[in-house]
Amino acid sequence: MKKIFKIIITLVILLMIVGLLFIRNLSSFTNDSRKTSWTDKMRLDYANLLLAKGLSASAAQAFEAYIGKSCADKKDLASICYKLGNIYIDLKDYEKALGSFYKSELLDPESGYKQDMDQKIVSALESLGLSQQAQYELDSRTSLKPAAQKNEKVAVRIGKREIANEEIDRVINGLPEQVRKGLNSDDAKLRFVREYVATEVLYEKGKKLGLDKNTNIRYAVEDFRKQLVLQELLGDEIKKELKVTPEDIDLYYKANKDKYKVAERVKVSFLELTDSAKESEISARLKQGKGEKIGQWIEKGQPVFLPNGIGGSTEAAESIFKQNKDEVVGPLKIKDKLYMFIVNQKEPQRQQEFEEVSEQVEREYRMQKEQQIIQSFLDKAIEQQEIEIFYQPKIENEKVSK
Repeated sequence: MKKIFKIIITLVILLMIVGLLFIRNLSSFTNDSRKTSWTDKMRLDYANLLLAKGLSASAAQAFEAYIGKSCADKKDLASICYKLGNIYIDLKDYEKALGSFYKSELLDPESGYKQDMDQKIVSALESLGLSQQAQYELDSRTSLKPAAQKNEKVAVRIGKREIANEEIDRVINGLPEQVRKGLNSDDAKLRFVREYVATEVLYEKGKKLGLDKNTNIRYAVEDFRKQLVLQELLGDEIKKELKVTPEDIDLYYKANKDKYKVAERVKVSFLELTDSAKESEISARLKQGKGEKIGQWIEKGQPVFLPNGIGGSTEAAESIFKQNKDEVVGPLKIKDKLYMFIVNQKEPQRQQEFEEVSEQVEREYRMQKEQQIIQSFLDKAIEQQEIEIFYQPKIENEKVSK
């Protein structure tokens, strides 16, 4: 009887052990099932959804998670890494961008986006202030090497660096038109080259001192790059949309004729009156043409300014405009001194004919149309995005309650 009891107890214990093992295995199976329910496709869809909603930082984390756990092939992973690098560029997190780009490069060295990625790697290094590394990448990446130029003559040599004539010419051609006109002689161009070389030398010195790593400079460079891209984009839009005909310019002139009126104006001469008893003498000298001439026209409503920094006066101008040609006016007080004037020339207000101002009219019409095109382009860009602006400018001198 005791043996039978022991056997029963043993069987019970064995059944309990088997039950516990079964429960543990069942729990493990359930947990594994839950773990594998979040598939690669779901992770990728989730990351793309965050990106589409404008949640770039969260999307970057989701892409990182996908890359870390995905079983996709190398080319697909390389493409995702490249996409992630672009997200980090937009977030201005250049170190993480470089990490993603380099990972993409290792996974697919001959990708179709290699040239674009090469350029962004160099740009990211420059944005981090790592100019030497950026130069190394620029030199080592074949996709960024310019085609060999034949017959380039060396214009300047700075140490081991050579600057070709073509580089100098390119810089000059990029200057504003008014500046270029000032370089119409050999001496002027030589002075410009010297100044250009001096700026290059000083720039290299600043980099050696680490000034190019300054955060404010990095942001300024980024903003400048953004402005250049924006100017190119808007320039393309203006070229595409701007159409100007002679009829348009003529209609614009007729609608804005008041803008092209020449105001009533005079030219005068003057003499200082130091002794009121000599007023008639000064008047006679002015009529004899012995006064000091003010060369430019004085328009009605504008002050009369005496040369050599003496000063000006609107009240004096009002008195002058009441006189006719060859009439003397004064004494008029300007800055505690008395002066007398004679009207040498006087012209009434007149309407300028279209032929006189056609270039000005066309220029102003083009500017107006360009502004309209740019504004329309910006409005459409905003309408195409889900944008909410919450910015509230601070009011100057606003009293803060304590």
